Amino acid sequence: MSQRVVVLGGGPAGDVAALRAAQLGAQTTLIERAELGGTCLNWGCIPTKSLLAGADLLRKIRNAADFGIKVPEPVIDFPRMMQRKEENVLKMRNGVSAACKRHKVDVVRAQGIVDGDAVAAGGARYEYDHLIVCTGTEPSGLPDVDMEHPCVVTSNGILRLEKLPEHLLVIGGGVVGCEFASLFIALGARVTVVEMLPQILAGVDSRIVQQFRRFVEKEGIVFYAGRTLASVDYTERSVTAHLDDGTNIDADLMLISVGRRAQTRGIGLEDAGVVVDERDHVVVDEMLQTANPHIWGAGDCIGGLQLAHLGSAEGGRAVENALQHTVMPMDRTVVPSCIYTHPEIAMVGHNPETAKQAGIDVKTGQARYLGNGKALGEGEPDGIAQLYANATTDQLVGATVMGVHAVEIIHEVGVAISDGLTMDDLGAVIHAHPTVSELIMDSAEQGEGVAPYLS
Repeated sequence: MSQRVVVLGGGPAGDVAALRAAQLGAQTTLIERAELGGTCLNWGCIPTKSLLAGADLLRKIRNAADFGIKVPEPVIDFPRMMQRKEENVLKMRNGVSAACKRHKVDVVRAQGIVDGDAVAAGGARYEYDHLIVCTGTEPSGLPDVDMEHPCVVTSNGILRLEKLPEHLLVIGGGVVGCEFASLFIALGARVTVVEMLPQILAGVDSRIVQQFRRFVEKEGIVFYAGRTLASVDYTERSVTAHLDDGTNIDADLMLISVGRRAQTRGIGLEDAGVVVDERDHVVVDEMLQTANPHIWGAGDCIGGLQLAHLGSAEGGRAVENALQHTVMPMDRTVVPSCIYTHPEIAMVGHNPETAKQAGIDVKTGQARYLGNGKALGEGEPDGIAQLYANATTDQLVGATVMGVHAVEIIHEVGVAISDGLTMDDLGAVIHAHPTVSELIMDSAEQGEGVAPYLS
């Protein structure tokens, strides 16, 4: 008799877990209270990138004269942008649904509650041999902010806007906050970002962040770093934010982008012997197993980097471990992180700051977009690629790329790190010319002191 796998949560981690379980011959049930695809497909990666693609196209149209193409000032049809975003979401969601049907995954659309050796959902009990918990996260609010006010939104609510704001105030200068800032500045709104830490985009190479700020400040984004929100005054159609240094900011829309909280409470996990920590994260070991040997965790709800692709990898790994198929610990050594601002930022492995914390002395190789023929041809000269290698062994340990196509070209560095290549090895790989990808070869050669144009 095939094993019974129940997956709780139908986001990127849960979808992959369910499909992988079915591939391995398990009788699989996927329980999702809302829409298949989770936050990534419905409220995150897919809808925001659809909107950001429109913003990038708008930038190109506005700069068309530089290419010898004269066009009138474009008119923004914001409702159509939002409609297109929903069309793309629906296509992707239907794809997930079709995959589940194809693999004979039983999809249950109801709230699931863990009840002993089963999950209760929709008036039925679904018994399991293995339960994979992939319940994800939801946007956090701020306790002293009226989160129900019509001028206050989270990253969910901002995707339901019916009209463009005149002045968007973003509280939180992390990845999500900066992506929405990049979107709305292109669409013509005034944008102000407040971040309580000294640096926006915490975790990114500080030198890259400094350059990034210079680029986006030229577009008009105003940053207040190292500042906190002291209080907020509300009117029917606006808010006034008072910062701790006495600065007052008036805006007609305030986006609260201060992180996300796991959706793990009140669904019976603790009663089933699962440990949920003080940050509401499901505690798992390196095999993704909880304190209950029949329950496993994957995705954002277990903490760590909140990335759809990492969640998918964890979902697949949890199922393979549960079903005793290629049992392995979860390896997070090479996990690319991408920020879809303009310019884009992509990272993998260490940067100099995290390497130092890990006791690794690094050397850096770098190349600037300004010297890349393909980037110049596309009218995107802003950016830099940096590779980091162990100064003693020359083995690659990380990279940060900022500029056009950064999120596409970061992966070859991930492969190089995974394969144990040195900076010299990567620089010796012939890259096609002209391509933006050449920046990786150029960075490696520059770090080795042999780049024809840079050394």
